[in-house]
Amino acid sequence: MDCCLINDWMDVNMFIHVFLAAAAATFSRFIPTIKARFDYGAMIFILTFSLVSVSGYRVDKLVELAHERVSTIAIGASICIFITMILCPVWAGTELHHLISNNLEKLADSLEGYGAENFSVDGSKNVHEKDSSKRLQGYKCVLNSKAAEESMANFARWEPAHGKFNFRHPWKQYLKIGASMRSCAYCIETLHGGINSNTETPEFLKKPLNDVCMRLGTSSSKVLKEMSSMIKTMKKSTKLDILVDEMNSSVEGLQNALKIFPSYQHIPTPDPATEEAPNCTEETSLKPTALSLMEIVQMATLTSLLVEIASRIEGIVEEVKELATQAEFRDESSKKSKQTQTKINGNDGNEHEVTVKTLQQV
Repeated sequence: MDCCLINDWMDVNMFIHVFLAAAAATFSRFIPTIKARFDYGAMIFILTFSLVSVSGYRVDKLVELAHERVSTIAIGASICIFITMILCPVWAGTELHHLISNNLEKLADSLEGYGAENFSVDGSKNVHEKDSSKRLQGYKCVLNSKAAEESMANFARWEPAHGKFNFRHPWKQYLKIGASMRSCAYCIETLHGGINSNTETPEFLKKPLNDVCMRLGTSSSKVLKEMSSMIKTMKKSTKLDILVDEMNSSVEGLQNALKIFPSYQHIPTPDPATEEAPNCTEETSLKPTALSLMEIVQMATLTSLLVEIASRIEGIVEEVKELATQAEFRDESSKKSKQTQTKINGNDGNEHEVTVKTLQQV
């Protein structure tokens, strides 16, 4: 009787400990730091611990079962590491690096597509309509890439040094760049919503601001493309600051154009006197016509969004410069100076050989 009670108490004790350990491992997955980096390992621990514990209730050789389970996990992990690192290497860090640079290009294409869609001349608008509409959809890839960026960054932290990336490469900085790009993409999405809205801005209202808005969109896209090539080549750019200054000057030009933009437009409207007397000379009188509220709001939203996009692009520039500092990007100007110096030295060497030959002939 006592032996049965002892065995029952041991079984209850074992099940309590199994339940507590599995519950602790399960709820530990909800902790943000563990979920970000150890989620898969915690899940494997729960499965292994539960299988071994429950099997130990019916299997006498518990140590051998645990040894077989651990050896199976070790063999599977070693095969995966060998294939993904030596035989057919797949690096999450490299994919994250290419993803960020490609998203910057897609943002630039979206801005250029918006300019071609909204500020083009009527003759050239129909020619590039399909191309610009495809390029304008690139911002959606940036908005939907948050989960992929976070998973790639978590896997990249565990990877050894490979290619251009050191062991302590700043992978967290890529997430900051991605967050800044998404904030910019939200503004582009709002611009795209203005294109598809029912209330369109009239041409006579857009025409005075076409040039400055087109110039601002083009300069902003150039900054994004320069940052994309900077990340792709991992070289510091000498043109980035110049392009940012051009973008800021375009913003100032748009703001100055808005200051002198009149609140009343003179729209040609037919005079009632000319309608009653058809034999008179047909002339249209220019009368000051007040703009409707929706037209003013549409134009104000468009210009303010362009200015806001430029300011958010400056935030992306700061994050990319921080990445270049932490990752120790190569200096492009120093490389060019070395090339010019080698050319000069080569020319000097050739001139020296020519002078020596002439002296020997003399």
